[in-house]
Amino acid sequence: MTDFYPEQIKACLRILMIATLVLQADLPFSKQIANADTVELSGGGHLVGKVERKEDFVVVKVNDAIQIAIPASRVRRIVESESLEAYRELASTLGEDAEKHYQMALWCVRSKQVPGEIQKYKTYHLERAIELDPDHTKARAALGFTQENGRWIKTDQLMTERGMIPGTVGWELPEAAAISDYADSQNVDARKWNREVKRLVAVVLRGSSKAPEALASLKAINDPLAAGAIAQELLESRNTSNQSRQLRMVWIALLGRFRNLVAVEALVRAGLEEPDTVIREAALDQLVEYGSDSAVATYLQYLSHNDNKLVNRAARALTWFPDPERSISYIKSLVTTHQYESAPGPEMQVGFGENGGGLNMGGKKKVRIERRTNAAVLTLVKQVIPEVDYGYDEQAWLRYIAKQRSEFSGDLRRDP
Repeated sequence: MTDFYPEQIKACLRILMIATLVLQADLPFSKQIANADTVELSGGGHLVGKVERKEDFVVVKVNDAIQIAIPASRVRRIVESESLEAYRELASTLGEDAEKHYQMALWCVRSKQVPGEIQKYKTYHLERAIELDPDHTKARAALGFTQENGRWIKTDQLMTERGMIPGTVGWELPEAAAISDYADSQNVDARKWNREVKRLVAVVLRGSSKAPEALASLKAINDPLAAGAIAQELLESRNTSNQSRQLRMVWIALLGRFRNLVAVEALVRAGLEEPDTVIREAALDQLVEYGSDSAVATYLQYLSHNDNKLVNRAARALTWFPDPERSISYIKSLVTTHQYESAPGPEMQVGFGENGGGLNMGGKKKVRIERRTNAAVLTLVKQVIPEVDYGYDEQAWLRYIAKQRSEFSGDLRRDP
């Protein structure tokens, strides 16, 4: 067996390929040879038969008429017949019952008693189930079928017919995939800017001879994809002292230059939350040029915030975007109601129930309600209605607006 010529080996492999195709269509256990072994091939596929190991070959006796020699290098593993004893015993009882074949497919996966290529055993029984019952729903689903207009079709084929393509999380339209690819490329570039901005900032903060060059490089950034990195620098430096006002003003100028969603969001937050008055007002100046709609929509919501400080900050920010049409919204925030909770005290309380009374230590949370006047809101109201001043008298302001809107200065007479 070890003296084969190359031509004989090639002929043997051709026979092997043909036999493999034939046998793979048959049962995954042998009916021809009792106590047959399974030979798994390294290139895929398997043979079932009585196995005899030689020095360089494995001989598989498929039946009394066919005996195949396989180079040992082509054999991935040999599953001894004893290892498949439990499988063969169950498989011999299935008969022509589709549901039993489906349950057998599940058993092959779950029992851990089928060595070797388990998925091939599972697939065989699923295919046998739908051969016996073409409408076996669970077997069809396990094999990747779906029902469309009364026909069973592979899900992959159905999606392809609908013009879909495989995506990272399922099927998607080609247009969506293109958008996703573009977004991914943008994310890659944005991450590069994160690293580059941090590197340049580190050089500036070290104050070495290269600091002026690094600062100039930062000021020259003109790529909107750097907006996230710049916004992060502005946010992270807010409550620290490691970055000077001069450097932080660079972030405001750059965000104003980018004019995209990320930049506007960062500037809007700065216009409300930034503790440095100079930087806060610089952010609002940028929003006047670009982003005023987002700023106004955000700040108006804060006029009814439970935190009185935020109410006044929002009102101050809105003075950059005064709008007489919103005067009523401003007026209703001249005096705001705020609710505060305090922790329960240690006092003793008496409690009574169906079974009697008792003493309880500790009280309930205390709720304190306060009404506060808001000076910044009054400034905003007077900015849009400069001709009168009713202070914090909400009703007086509303009556004045109603009177102004009801008056008509035109001529009611009609031409003859």
